[in-house]
Amino acid sequence: MEGNKKYCLCCGEDVPYNVVERHERRELTCQYCGFTLDVENLWEKKELQTNSVALIAEDSRFIRTLLKELLLKNSIVKEVNDSENGLDFVSAYTRMINDRIRPAFVILDLNMPVMDGLTAARTMRALEKKMSLPHTPIIFFSSIKADEGLKKQMSLLAPANYINKGSSPEPEALARRVQFLLNFILEQRQGSSTMQ
Repeated sequence: MEGNKKYCLCCGEDVPYNVVERHERRELTCQYCGFTLDVENLWEKKELQTNSVALIAEDSRFIRTLLKELLLKNSIVKEVNDSENGLDFVSAYTRMINDRIRPAFVILDLNMPVMDGLTAARTMRALEKKMSLPHTPIIFFSSIKADEGLKKQMSLLAPANYINKGSSPEPEALARRVQFLLNFILEQRQGSSTMQ
């Protein structure tokens, strides 16, 4: 907290502050006089954190529809916003954060028309930084090989993961990869809910 200050009415100046959590509340108190500067209800914040909306950007209508239906059918999320390219995805994401809705996660294809998945992800992170928002988890679901360049980009875009959707034209192979993706999302969501 060094360098962070807030105005204290009692001291009449900007002061360093302590953060105290108790009774599902976070309180900021003046380090000099102990006066309460701000109070945040943690239970309200948790409600915002557990948003059940997902975003998908995928140029294949078939895969987009399949993912959307399976996410909803398996009750992984309550709502899915899907886009066919990275530019539409960035527009949808911008609308959501302007409406103060934070998606639970996003699924991005890497190879899309208009704007590719990496550019869309970098744009999303820039928006989050500008608005001081926590990073939304990204899952890249693509048939592009995860080489060292992609791994480096993913580390810069963290939290980000990659799942290969395969190149087999067989529907069974795609179904297995989609099921792997769904299992991965469920594990991640269960892991984050136990940490809260």
